[in-house]
Amino acid sequence: MTTKNPWDMSQYMQGFDPEQMARMFNPQSMFAMFQPPKAELFDMESIIKANQRNFEAMSEANKAAAEAYKDMLDKQMEIFGKLTLAARQQYEWAEDTAGPDTLTAKTRSMSDAVEEALRLMRRMAEATREANEQAFTQVRGQVDEAVENLEKAAKAAPKATPKDPAK
Repeated sequence: MTTKNPWDMSQYMQGFDPEQMARMFNPQSMFAMFQPPKAELFDMESIIKANQRNFEAMSEANKAAAEAYKDMLDKQMEIFGKLTLAARQQYEWAEDTAGPDTLTAKTRSMSDAVEEALRLMRRMAEATREANEQAFTQVRGQVDEAVENLEKAAKAAPKATPKDPAK
């Protein structure tokens, strides 16, 4: 009867293939096993081309909105300029023709004119903000509806089957 030598590794090494082990421990192969399967991505360029007129319309609408804000700022500065000019003219007249008491009253008048100009400018800005909020509220329902439609379409789309990473 022959007994096997428990220290003889040649018996165990017969099943060991160095090339197969090298392939198994290749870093690229190992990392590939952990990568999620790549889905086919949509063609963003064709989406942009298909919606070119919508992008242009949005750009024009944003340009018009920017011009409207610039116009509002110009009008605010016009209000400020008119009121402070009138107050400055009164102040200059008082400085040339009146004494210190009148000058103090005119200084108070100038302060009141600036305060009134700023109040009117603030009202104009608040009216613009309210108009923007109303516009957004009107569009919000449409945005919510579009999101719901996208979610429904995504649920109705056929499910992709993941590829077997071992292949």
